[in-house]
Amino acid sequence: MDVNIVEKANQIIKTCDAVYLGVIDENGYPNVSTVSTVKPENIFEAYFATGMSANKTQRLLNDNRASICYRSDNNNITLVGEAEILTDQETKGRYWLDWFINHFPGGETDPNYCIIKLTSKRASLWIDNESAEFTIDELLTVQSRCGLLCSFCTYKESQSCGGCIETNGHPFHGECPVAMCCQGKEHNHCGECENLPGKCPVEDCRKIDANGTYLCNHCESTSCGKLHSYSYKDPIYGDNPPGARIVVCRMWAERS
Repeated sequence: MDVNIVEKANQIIKTCDAVYLGVIDENGYPNVSTVSTVKPENIFEAYFATGMSANKTQRLLNDNRASICYRSDNNNITLVGEAEILTDQETKGRYWLDWFINHFPGGETDPNYCIIKLTSKRASLWIDNESAEFTIDELLTVQSRCGLLCSFCTYKESQSCGGCIETNGHPFHGECPVAMCCQGKEHNHCGECENLPGKCPVEDCRKIDANGTYLCNHCESTSCGKLHSYSYKDPIYGDNPPGARIVVCRMWAERS
């Protein structure tokens, strides 16, 4: 598994209006229903609006284990974790959408209105005919300097690669300039660097040069040129979607 499939999953989640929610019923059997997502962002957490009197809510109060499944075209994202029923007014206001009034006439303060929060523990992905299964703890473990997921990499065995952390910046292909830069700044990973790159504001910047590695003035002035080139512009070894390893670096930094 590489970083690309994780970011593809994040992007798909943002486009899904509805998902399947599975809970454990009072007889110990799985019970699945369709629920509407609220401001979906990534595979780590999911939020749904429902009523306190709903069967799913009562079942989750009895057993908080749950699973959700996002389906888009031929892609499938299944997350398994633990659910919470949130009733504080701050949360209810943050996730309120205008059309909820059709179900909760009392608005944001309607006593029946609540939010289900699912915190993922593990994920099973099938995207673009590729599969991946992992726990969230595995994903949150820092595995490289640049955001690559070395513990899942096929080069680990096929090329006897020790990864940039264990080899002090010298994986199987030789000295890595990104790893050396990161280590020179005494960072654990690039997510700790103030120059962590983002997408260049110039439209079609990635196509400026025929070899796909040219950095325009905006790239050079706003981010780390070394990591930007690898993540956003390298046509062979770069990320697809572009910036996937940057997302992982930010994730490591935010959740460390």
